[in-house]
Amino acid sequence: MKKILLPLLASLFLIPACGGGDSDDGLEALADAIESSINNDDETDAITKSKSACIAENAIAYGAEELEKNGITLETIGDDLETLPEGGQDIVINSILDCFTASDIAEGIMQAAAEEGEEVSMEAALCYAENMSRAEWRVIISSEEDSEEAGAIFLGLIADCPQVLIEIFMDDMGIDRSAAECAVEALSGPLLTSLASLGEGEEPNMEDLGELFEVFIGCGVDPEMMG
Repeated sequence: MKKILLPLLASLFLIPACGGGDSDDGLEALADAIESSINNDDETDAITKSKSACIAENAIAYGAEELEKNGITLETIGDDLETLPEGGQDIVINSILDCFTASDIAEGIMQAAAEEGEEVSMEAALCYAENMSRAEWRVIISSEEDSEEAGAIFLGLIADCPQVLIEIFMDDMGIDRSAAECAVEALSGPLLTSLASLGEGEEPNMEDLGELFEVFIGCGVDPEMMG
């Protein structure tokens, strides 16, 4: 998603920093600049011209004064999304998300996962796209990779989107779908929270490992498959 947001931000920052009213000519020029930036950026080549036009129209609908008030000015060009105030982040994110269907977003999730060498099914990606709120999207997009806050959001969606964790168990452990589904249903909330808080390369503590072992054994998983 950041690959979509950054060129849009750069274009939005073309607005004059010192006010001056909502000139129709100025806003039209701004819309043209936003479209041009998105259409000419190699990282957004998956975005159609109709989508870029939609994003541009949504952005300028806020008006020059509102954009400036929320930190989107010439002086902040090139800044990361998270440096904008909450209102500015919402303007950028809403301008984009309003132009994409849940299926569009799901395809983006799948593409991003593929770039990281991971595979996410359309079913799982679509579930996230349909169940995540705008506020949660802002956290995901603006937070550091693997942040606790972002992790908590995905963890909170497991009840609605168990398919994601099911696929992880199937891929990482080589177990079949029925066993993976059984394990996800049996995992306790505290255990999921503990597992989600682990940093890269960290191992679960002995208590968590014991509970995991019991869950998988109870679901008919061969102990040898658990390493």
